[in-house]
Amino acid sequence: MKENPFRDSEKIWVLDGGMGTMLMRKGVDVNYAPELLNMEKPEILKEIHREYIEAGADIIETNTFGSNRIKLSHYGLENRVKELTAAGVRIAKEAAKDKALVALSVGPTGVFVEPVGDYTFDELVDVFKEQIEAGAEAGADLVLIETMSDTKEAKAAVVAAQEVCDLPIMVSMTYQADGRTLLGTPPEVSAAIFEGFGVAAIGANCSLGPESFVDLIKRMANITDTPIIIYANAGLPVLKDGKTYYPEPPETFEKYAPLFVEAGANIIGGCCGTTPEHIKAIKEAVKTLKPIKKNPTKGLKVASRTELVIIGTNHPTRIIGERINPTGKKKLQEALKKKDFSLVKEEAKKQVEEGADILDVNVGVPGINEAQAMEKAVRTVIETVNVPIMIDSKDPEAVERALKMCDGKPIVNSCSGEEKDIKNILPLVKKYGANILVLGIDDEGLKEKAEDRAAIIDKLVEECQKLEIPKDFIIADVLNLAASAMQEATRETLKAIRIVKERHGIATTLGVSNVSFGLPGRSLLNSSFMAMAIEAGLDSGIVNPADSRMVETIYASDVLVGKDKGATRYVEKFQNYKPKTEDKECRELLRKICQISCAFLEGEKISFEVESEGKKKKKSLEEDKSKEDESIPPGILGKIFKKVLEGDKEGIIKPTEEALKEFEPMEISDKALIPALDVVGQRFEKGEIFLPQMLRSAQAVQSAFEIIKREVKKRGGNVKVDGKIVMATVYGDVHEIGKNIVITMLENSGFEVIDLGTNVPPEKIVEVAKKEKADVVGLSALMTTTLPSMEETIKKLREAGLDVPVIVGGAVVTPEYAKEIGGHYSEDAQEAVKIVRKILNISD
Repeated sequence: MKENPFRDSEKIWVLDGGMGTMLMRKGVDVNYAPELLNMEKPEILKEIHREYIEAGADIIETNTFGSNRIKLSHYGLENRVKELTAAGVRIAKEAAKDKALVALSVGPTGVFVEPVGDYTFDELVDVFKEQIEAGAEAGADLVLIETMSDTKEAKAAVVAAQEVCDLPIMVSMTYQADGRTLLGTPPEVSAAIFEGFGVAAIGANCSLGPESFVDLIKRMANITDTPIIIYANAGLPVLKDGKTYYPEPPETFEKYAPLFVEAGANIIGGCCGTTPEHIKAIKEAVKTLKPIKKNPTKGLKVASRTELVIIGTNHPTRIIGERINPTGKKKLQEALKKKDFSLVKEEAKKQVEEGADILDVNVGVPGINEAQAMEKAVRTVIETVNVPIMIDSKDPEAVERALKMCDGKPIVNSCSGEEKDIKNILPLVKKYGANILVLGIDDEGLKEKAEDRAAIIDKLVEECQKLEIPKDFIIADVLNLAASAMQEATRETLKAIRIVKERHGIATTLGVSNVSFGLPGRSLLNSSFMAMAIEAGLDSGIVNPADSRMVETIYASDVLVGKDKGATRYVEKFQNYKPKTEDKECRELLRKICQISCAFLEGEKISFEVESEGKKKKKSLEEDKSKEDESIPPGILGKIFKKVLEGDKEGIIKPTEEALKEFEPMEISDKALIPALDVVGQRFEKGEIFLPQMLRSAQAVQSAFEIIKREVKKRGGNVKVDGKIVMATVYGDVHEIGKNIVITMLENSGFEVIDLGTNVPPEKIVEVAKKEKADVVGLSALMTTTLPSMEETIKKLREAGLDVPVIVGGAVVTPEYAKEIGGHYSEDAQEAVKIVRKILNISD
């Protein structure tokens, strides 16, 4: 875009006044398309322009307010858009003669964009492009998108202008007496939305008299330092002697113009009912004034059509509802496949009722058209609730369709440090004026160290700035790792948050629940980590708003770190606080106690026994333990077996070495290690143990295997291998924790595994599978955007003539999708071992 003439200007610019008022004053019949005057009475228009320039106008508007094909179609002039628009610009340019800038007037079409109306966003962009391109080619200096009631229509006009020209763009909405547009948008939201597009000026015009505009200016100036344009009506029209006129004289504008400047206005003019006399009065009032220095609220501004949420250091920790996400939710997956969005609607409503400030929207289900589903989901959400949204997808088409459908200013989730993301996602964020969530991960995968993750954020902030995406539009997610698998990395996450805050001061967020993966009492861990993260500088969390413990922790932490000044929000939330008793067993025991007490007071003698859930579970565990005891081999093999169950990788070494004196190496594996690992898997499946315990048991088996392998080699033999498996995370995906767990379990169950790593192209997998004569290929994917790579890999294997069985897994993979692409679905590592054994006809 050409340089913004208003950004650093030391003067108050003056815009012209009403065109219709002046035409009526000159006796021109305006009961038809005013734009037709550009062809029929150009001299009168030129005269009006000159009068405004002589009155002191620095900017004059073209007579093209309704020269779009929708408006002109009412007059049968829809085919004359270019002709009438260009003529209007030429007339103004001839009048200006370099004494004033010429602004192309672009008014509303008179129709609404979906979901409010029937027109699509693209249709309106096309309508505005035709008009704006004609005006730009004719020599306009500026584009003024004005008198808009619908921010989405105004957004379409901005997108159109930026596609066809590089002229500075001004956007002016029109507000009602309640301080909102016809569709309910307050000035703060409008300011946030159009700041996102980097327009030259934001403002308000028409509808009201000057007395109502001071408050509008202050509210916009509190949100943005973008120059503000204001041009009020000369009061509200009244009828006198059968004629309509506007009552406010030039003196009223002379009085209010300095107040507009004091409130934050940079450009002041007049709208309906104003004349050159009004403009002259404004010019006199502001000629010695300079724009004030604005000090807008800092932070990332996320908006719906009607609500604004600010995320940042000096704002409350925001709750981003996570539940509109089909991962792990079979009902939602099935509903989306059937194009049924009732659950999306239900979840949107519930989460807002539970306190969500923003809703994350993810529709990544295998086998569906994600772009279509995302568009529909966004529509459903914005029609159901008023909170802003976060578009959760890396599919460029899905992101773009969502941005077109979305009201307000959303967050796009997300852009990683991968070049394809930078190339495909960031330009969309820039084009549609959105916020962007940047991820601390790149082509090399997720880094454990804080500095490495922060370095990726550094790179992404720099890439954003190359596209002129300001820091206040960026929210960083340094990514959260499971404490069960990488405890040190949890502390590194907190450190990374601090680094990002210190270097960039940008907003931060996290998918908090990742930290508790594989552990019991997840809510406790999640909320504890959230408190630590808030202290470290976390500004928002992608969480379940129904988790009362999490919500309570957020509110309490905000008080303690100073994000809730005076504990205002906390008191409001908890002034009638009553702790929820979530322990059903406790409630049942209390009920029994009450019954006993009542009976005692009434002289009754009753007795009964309460068998708690804990006792039942204990009894169940004891029964299972009895069965395990029966499977434990006697003697030294039994010791090895127990060390596996205990996950004692050091303690297993001595009994393994002793067992080699009595048993053949592979006999130890077959009679102790593998059976013990099977029991560990069964415990994991029942929820009796969790991921850390299972990993420790696998590591114990690995320690024993190393000793066995050395002994076999020493005796001149080869370790028995039940099968060879090629494992990879598919192309485009850099997550590998799940894959590595599966590999660990497979290797310690007697299989040779060739690990190709992450982000592996299909061709590479085919090449290795063929060369190594793999018995099975294992593919992993965690991101919905990389599922097509999984399908493509299987397709390439078949095209290469390899009929090798393929097991597939990952959080986003479903049994149905696996079957559809010709794979064997594995829900977890233990099941993967079972499936491979079944495929290769290996008995348990």
